[in-house]
Amino acid sequence: MKVLVTGGSGFIGSHVVDVLAARGHEPVIFDRLRSPYGSFPTVIGDATDCGALEAAMAGCDAIVHLAAMADVNDVQADPEGAERANGRATLAVLEAARRAKVGRVVYGSTIWVYSDCPETAVDEDTRFVMPGHLYTATKLAGELYCRSYAELYGVEYTILRFGIPYGPRARDATVLAAFVKKAFAGEPLTVAGDGSQGRRFVYVEDLADGVERALAPQAANRVYNLAGNETTTIREIATTVQELVGDVEIVHTEARAGDFGGKEVSSERALSELGWQPRTPFAEGARRYVEWRRARDAMPAPRFAGLRTRTAAALAWRPQLRPALTALAVTAAFFWGFASDDGMSIIAKAFPGTKPVTAVDTSSPQVGLIVDAPTSIAPQVARELDREGAAASIALTGRASDRTITAIRAEGSDPVPRLRSGGPVRWIGTRTQIHRAAKDLGIDGHVYYAVPGTGFTLAQDLLGHTAGATPVSGGVKVPPYGRLGALQRGDLVEVSVPDGPGWREWVGSLCGQVRGHGLTAVSAATLLRSGPADR
Repeated sequence: MKVLVTGGSGFIGSHVVDVLAARGHEPVIFDRLRSPYGSFPTVIGDATDCGALEAAMAGCDAIVHLAAMADVNDVQADPEGAERANGRATLAVLEAARRAKVGRVVYGSTIWVYSDCPETAVDEDTRFVMPGHLYTATKLAGELYCRSYAELYGVEYTILRFGIPYGPRARDATVLAAFVKKAFAGEPLTVAGDGSQGRRFVYVEDLADGVERALAPQAANRVYNLAGNETTTIREIATTVQELVGDVEIVHTEARAGDFGGKEVSSERALSELGWQPRTPFAEGARRYVEWRRARDAMPAPRFAGLRTRTAAALAWRPQLRPALTALAVTAAFFWGFASDDGMSIIAKAFPGTKPVTAVDTSSPQVGLIVDAPTSIAPQVARELDREGAAASIALTGRASDRTITAIRAEGSDPVPRLRSGGPVRWIGTRTQIHRAAKDLGIDGHVYYAVPGTGFTLAQDLLGHTAGATPVSGGVKVPPYGRLGALQRGDLVEVSVPDGPGWREWVGSLCGQVRGHGLTAVSAATLLRSGPADR
């Protein structure tokens, strides 16, 4: 099914695109910016532009409409912009779908539509009352437009009332993200009122799973709540962040006007009709978000940005500083070339032998698979690969239990040590890391290792060779829930498998894509034994 996702570059939309791709659909992003979370077909445009939407919908079977102004504070500050981004954009999407004769519009609404209802326990049949907040009004307008277009023009809809989403890729303005950001900065966590407001949070990957399920035929012209099955108070969120990040102060401020008071939102209809239910407890989802945030914040900023300008200014200001600055620049350049992956990539152009192995010259119809997966699911990944007639070198960071290693090998795959990124000084322990990892994994002879993310440093490569190791890296890299591109025999394929809903289907889809090229996936170690390395 070809599906256009408006807002597909955003927080929820990017996860929806990942799940759609993993389950065999053909997602196309319609957004004002390109997605930083994978390379998918993208149409750049504004969701209020009916003509651009109609053109983008050509050949599509369904539309998932997620583009919106989602921050209630932004809505309150810019009511006209909110009406345009939420109400008018939804009308444009429905009109474009009518013109393009698209089968279904899936509309991302919100459980805020229940915020003014007198009932405490609510479901899809609860009658909502006139909304007190402009955000609620604009989202309800979209729901009413969906109903009208179905009645007048036969455009099918599915309305999904989202719980409060959280998880990786969230905007810093969302409550958990804002708390974590403050905690990392050592700032107090501010809680509106006494913090007893209860909310039905839903982990974003669970939410994306529900959006994909809503494409089913039985969801036509239906409304579903996709909310968490536990109520979490704002005070509990702050306490969770304290436990995950550190002991930060919690302070209470005056309650916000129009704040969602909290309801017991039932998602039973989604369970009975779509088989959907939230699977991630809030504490676990918060832990995953904090881990993702730490990894994101640890990513290096562009190196030496503006250095040339500042150096030139210093030389012009004090000519006598030139010899010292020149020596300092030469020293820094040498250290950078030795200890950074950028230096590695430049030096490798002159000396190809210093590059990691990315392919093998072989006549066998095989590709080598390197799987970067959390240790907790590594055996399950190996089992899923074996079911698909495939195998992989599964990269593990640090020591894994004997049980995990045995389970991976029992499924025909092999564990390999994965070094952490080199950084300024971590490369110094490369030889020790490799020897220790080889001992922990019970590897004899050559050691195959991979570095995630930024790649190898020159120092890691050289020290790795002195330890008898062969550095490998994916010549073809596939992000979580991504798709294979061009593939040739002998390629090393590096795949990142997340611990989230839909990974099994996605791994099966990747194996199917490999078979579609007439190739078989084997472990990187197996492939390297079949022919000379190509760097």
